[in-house]
Amino acid sequence: MVGADLGRRILTTNDEARFPLLAQDILSRGDWFFPTLNGAVYHNKPILLAWLIALVSWPAGHVTQFTAVIPSAAAGFAMALLIFGVGREMFGTEAGMYAALVAVTMQGAFMHARIPMPDMLMTAFMTVGLWMLWRMTRGAPRAWIGFYACVGLAFWAKGPGGFLPLLIAGAWAIASRSSASWRALALPRGVPLLVALVAPWPVFRLFRYSEGLRQAVVHNQILWYLPQELRPGMVAEPVQNAFGILFPWVLLLPLVLVESVRLLRRRDAERDALFLLIVAAATMFVAIALSQQQRFRYYLPLVPPVSLLIGWWADGVLSRRLALKIPWRVCLAVGALLLTAGVAGVFSRRNALSEVSMVWPAYVAQAIVLVATIAAIAMALGLSARDRRLRRAFAAAWVGCAVLVGSSYHWELERRNAAYDYAGLHARMEPLLRESSVVATLGLADMPLSFYLRRTVVPAGTARSLREIGDKDSPAVAIVTDRELPALKDGDGFTVLMRDRLALRPIVVVAYRTTPSARP
Repeated sequence: MVGADLGRRILTTNDEARFPLLAQDILSRGDWFFPTLNGAVYHNKPILLAWLIALVSWPAGHVTQFTAVIPSAAAGFAMALLIFGVGREMFGTEAGMYAALVAVTMQGAFMHARIPMPDMLMTAFMTVGLWMLWRMTRGAPRAWIGFYACVGLAFWAKGPGGFLPLLIAGAWAIASRSSASWRALALPRGVPLLVALVAPWPVFRLFRYSEGLRQAVVHNQILWYLPQELRPGMVAEPVQNAFGILFPWVLLLPLVLVESVRLLRRRDAERDALFLLIVAAATMFVAIALSQQQRFRYYLPLVPPVSLLIGWWADGVLSRRLALKIPWRVCLAVGALLLTAGVAGVFSRRNALSEVSMVWPAYVAQAIVLVATIAAIAMALGLSARDRRLRRAFAAAWVGCAVLVGSSYHWELERRNAAYDYAGLHARMEPLLRESSVVATLGLADMPLSFYLRRTVVPAGTARSLREIGDKDSPAVAIVTDRELPALKDGDGFTVLMRDRLALRPIVVVAYRTTPSARP
């Protein structure tokens, strides 16, 4: 599941190309602590992923589309093994196996194990942190070292988002309502260890790049995530994103939650494990849902606790410890919530009606797949419960989920790669690139262009700012969208060299000469 289509996905956004470019800069300049993007030192996030990409790309001497995703794939593989380990310790070997199988066939985990972004790496460290937190609740003497170390590593993977396990630990202690729970967290010893692990990143930058660090911390981290306004999509987007990350196993979640909540009345180790997992999943969802910025990938850390809950439920049902009951009222309520969130999410976006009119066949196809999946799961549960063939039903469901997730990703990959033919654009532009000292772009993502053209591509905010990029009177080319072309006047020195297509829209390559900036 980790190796399918690995390395074939073209990097199409700035977020996807950012860390491969940082890794390439590390290999090119040899500066492992202060890599640059477009000539400016990068401060927004810690650079652990860039280091790992640089290490696996070192033998080749440069970062490739394949080497860029190896750390994410390894993190996805490790996450599955870690989920098996946690599940085995919490509920037994069978439950751990089911949980790991569920995790690798969740849409979010499958997709992000093939994208060179830090979310999968952070999630792997969070999984270890969840394992260590469970051991801390059981009184393991040195588990606190592993917990706080993993929180520190999660920070090095993606910044402040890596502190989410601390929030989970605090929520668990509050919900437990006992002083022993707070003592189990070992805060007087753990917090200094965490500070020692995290401090090198801001301290090294404080002495050399204090202004850049302040800008990154205040504007790109704190103010970026803090809620600032009420939006129509604030309720719909979290539900949609969590559903997409956990699909298709999220369809079993109503059954799992009803059974797990029912067992919280007991007092044993199984109940304690369920309580921790429910608190972890709920805390993650609420904390991420309250963020001003909503992204699909932000909900990836939900995969480990939800997979463990489903693995526990599957083991209980297959071993006949739990009765297979379908809470139809709960399922209908969840279905109504998802339908409402979907409609609200679509119509809360700008130009929603025009978007729906353009892509309605895709929405219809997704709806058909979703309804067919729900019907297949309901039929399998009903028939297997009647014929007592639950293990075969789980095996068939897992194979079906693997095929569904893998084939859906492959279909989208082929469509995406055909639309973003950066390699073909590079081949067609190669003669122009040899004669130009400056390459700029207007209206397109600059980092994917930089990665595939193998040179810096500077983004320009406006047509006027194109001339201010580079040295005085330098030959330059710019890759612009057809929408931006009318702003470039022919009489102002811009010459159209070639026309092409990228991202399903026409683009134009123009030649011009730069001028010095008039700004101080």
